[in-house]
Amino acid sequence: MLLSPSLPFPKPYAASLLLALFFFSPPPMHSGELDPIQPIPGLRTPAAPATVDPPLPINGSPVLSGTPEQQLIQQRLEQLYFGPPGIADQETLYTTAYLLDLYRKNQFAPLWSDQDTISQLISAIIAGADEGFIPDDYHLKSITHYRNTPLEQMSLAQAVEYDLLLSDALILLGQHKRYGKVDPELVDEKQNLETTAPRTSPVDMYLNAIKTRTVRSLLDQLSPHHRTYTALKDALRRYKQIAGRGGWPQIPLGPTLKPGAQDPRVQVLRARLEVTGDYHSPTARPSTHYDDALASAVRAFQKRHHLEPDGVAGKNTLAAMNITAEERIKQIRVNLERTRWIIHDLPSSNLIVDIAGFMLQYYHNNELIWTSKVMVGKPYHQTPIFRSAITYVVLNPTWTITPDIIKNETVPSIINDPEFLAKQRLRVLDRDGNEIDPNTIPWSQYRGRYLPYNLRQDAGRDNALGLIKFLFPNPYHVYLHDTPSKSLFGRAQRAFSHGCIRVQNPLELGRLILTNDPGNPTSAQRMDQIIASGKTTTVILKQPLPIYLMYLTTNVRDDTVMFKPDLYNRDNRIVTALNAVPSPLKLTTQVPEVKSKPESQQVRINPNMHLVQTREARGGVTHAQDTL
Repeated sequence: MLLSPSLPFPKPYAASLLLALFFFSPPPMHSGELDPIQPIPGLRTPAAPATVDPPLPINGSPVLSGTPEQQLIQQRLEQLYFGPPGIADQETLYTTAYLLDLYRKNQFAPLWSDQDTISQLISAIIAGADEGFIPDDYHLKSITHYRNTPLEQMSLAQAVEYDLLLSDALILLGQHKRYGKVDPELVDEKQNLETTAPRTSPVDMYLNAIKTRTVRSLLDQLSPHHRTYTALKDALRRYKQIAGRGGWPQIPLGPTLKPGAQDPRVQVLRARLEVTGDYHSPTARPSTHYDDALASAVRAFQKRHHLEPDGVAGKNTLAAMNITAEERIKQIRVNLERTRWIIHDLPSSNLIVDIAGFMLQYYHNNELIWTSKVMVGKPYHQTPIFRSAITYVVLNPTWTITPDIIKNETVPSIINDPEFLAKQRLRVLDRDGNEIDPNTIPWSQYRGRYLPYNLRQDAGRDNALGLIKFLFPNPYHVYLHDTPSKSLFGRAQRAFSHGCIRVQNPLELGRLILTNDPGNPTSAQRMDQIIASGKTTTVILKQPLPIYLMYLTTNVRDDTVMFKPDLYNRDNRIVTALNAVPSPLKLTTQVPEVKSKPESQQVRINPNMHLVQTREARGGVTHAQDTL
């Protein structure tokens, strides 16, 4: 039922409101220590500065002696935040914690009196569809209904709800543009891609936009402006236009279509490729003959869909062509979301590994200066997604085989071929690094079991890691490296590794990284000399180079939309989450002044517990990933 402005505030919320006093007043920070999780014993209000915002109520009577609108807004937000979830007759508000702070800073007075500002918000909500958002997530129907209702016909409760819905839509859309709608951890996508810099409260930003009538400008600014993102937006608009015109025809199943063939399906194939611009129809009358022009168009389609570009319309190619425009739209939306997760915080120089696209890109000072093909993990040895930084490079590396590979692959090979160790130049070492005679080991006893020894391959061009490897801290033991298996880079799909990333031209990458590492005594020329010597050498970088291992099944390259197979079957989870109702936003704010408490802590307030969970800011930088 709708709240009445005279409704007394329930006493059970008193303890929770003490928390509000503590968290929503803005005194300055203070340093010290705080246990990671502890109850709040004997809360007392910190000494107030000369000018403070009015405190929240402690008992049933509002502190504000304002208008009925102010009292109702205050009561509504407090009940939503501190009380039991859900009010049956009210539309869901997703940013309650933000709203409580937003309206507190405005004395709980209504915010949306200017019609032009409301129009700006509505236009931004509608335009959100161009970025893959669903406008109805942001109360578009209800806001439009209220917008078309004369103010004198609204009850006090309806006027308050209208104001809150507008604010909720603004904050929700803004935060989704800035950080994405989907929590990546809930779809097992993102490990530590986010920056470690604490998020600052956006409440003042949103309040200022409302008061200065710059809502649309602010929301446009919150959208990513990186060319990767804007190109995907253009692709989404184009494929929506295609879908609006009916999409493309489905090619009937049948035998493989090859150049030179005569088949009625060839006309359908031409029409299909014409829709997406892969084929440009000549002036001649359509034919059932599979000619050279059509074969060239098929190869173009295959290249941008990461298929073998043989010009033959076989089973896999026809399956890709028959994926509907609606499904491609979903794929673009998924990758717009993935891009939102990280694109705002990209440093000016970084490496991006496109796992699904089997490519590596090197950006220096915001310019793409180098690309290379890569191989990634097989579907059952998936390359993980995370963020780190390259801290050192090893030239002429040895390779110590991981225990799982030894158990599952190496020991069976040794049992089947007694010369396997010699052929692969593998040494057997005990845990202290002492070399063991392999003939003294009963290898058959270790079939399917973990070997209590290390196997190390000597450095050299035939080493599994090649001539160079690039190390970055991570819990998955994943790194970039060279490989002697160069021929596999000729494949369109290159998922061949156990999880690490094999680089086609790693020596070029090493030279570039060292050239762009000021003060490093190891120059590119010196690197080549060390490699020629065959000596295993570690080169520490003066400036760690950020690296992102990303999973993008759609991107735009040279103005061409690229669609890639969903190698690890991850897209559907994000599609489902994008189409679901939004999740309530969690508020992270700074701890107000408390004696003997640390600076720069992040605190997550849990309204269902009388506990404060803190995560201390790290002091010194001990690992490269801590800088990201």
